[in-house]
Amino acid sequence: MSANHALSRRRFVAATAAIAANLIAQNRGNVPVGLQVSALGKNMEQDPSGTLRAVAKMGYDLVEFPTEPYMHWEPARLKEIRATLDSLHLPCRSTRGEIISFTGEGLRKTIELNRILGADTLVSVRGPQPTGGRGPNAKPVTLDGWKNYFDIMHNAAEQLRADRMVLGFHNHDVEFKQLEGKRPLDLLAANNDFVAFHLNLGWCLRADADPVEFCKVLAGKVQSIQAQDYQGKARWKEVFAAAEGPGKIQFYLIQRASNGLALVQREGNDLIDFAKKDLDYFKQLHR
Repeated sequence: MSANHALSRRRFVAATAAIAANLIAQNRGNVPVGLQVSALGKNMEQDPSGTLRAVAKMGYDLVEFPTEPYMHWEPARLKEIRATLDSLHLPCRSTRGEIISFTGEGLRKTIELNRILGADTLVSVRGPQPTGGRGPNAKPVTLDGWKNYFDIMHNAAEQLRADRMVLGFHNHDVEFKQLEGKRPLDLLAANNDFVAFHLNLGWCLRADADPVEFCKVLAGKVQSIQAQDYQGKARWKEVFAAAEGPGKIQFYLIQRASNGLALVQREGNDLIDFAKKDLDYFKQLHR
């Protein structure tokens, strides 16, 4: 290879990388930012219409609902919420729930909830539960527990697909830890029923895991990133680049601060104010 050809090739590679970086920067402001309405606590249950109007006024682009308690609400009441969302141009893209939302009557109610709200994704917020509950007598989850969980989720995914919806997963820290020589994260990545992962950045960091690796392992399957930090460990520029590069995410989500995971330090009890401050801070990070 001639020196001129090698130089030309290096210039081409450098130019291509620069173009890709520029495209990511241009797209950065185009990724919607949503709010998990559970972050608003009793405000949503007491005054859903007024609370959603406050959310829209803050500048949020979309919302995510928990399946409980809303899966138990009467359809007429849910339709009122949908009418409010439509009037505010504030779509509900997803709902999230525990295992009760994925089996039997719970799944039927959750699918109806999604239909009414217009959500196309149902997100499982955790994997299999320890046998014996969460107390001192709880037995650790095993690989067999994950296999049983996947069987339940497969049945749920088939029903969701029939309703033109998809199955998602919201991680905690346990999915990044070795279990009998395997990481649950890798089992999840290989499972074709899960096509919409919601990366909880705070839990990922708390597990000393790499969110950039998460985006690579699950390229094309990461629908959303839950914007939280843990002890200031988030490398936001790297996270944004990984999330908005190949397999670009569809939206970010801001959620309630818990377990030492948050964007903005909390003072007082005004959940509406917390949601506003979180959004303002995230937009500063995401410039």
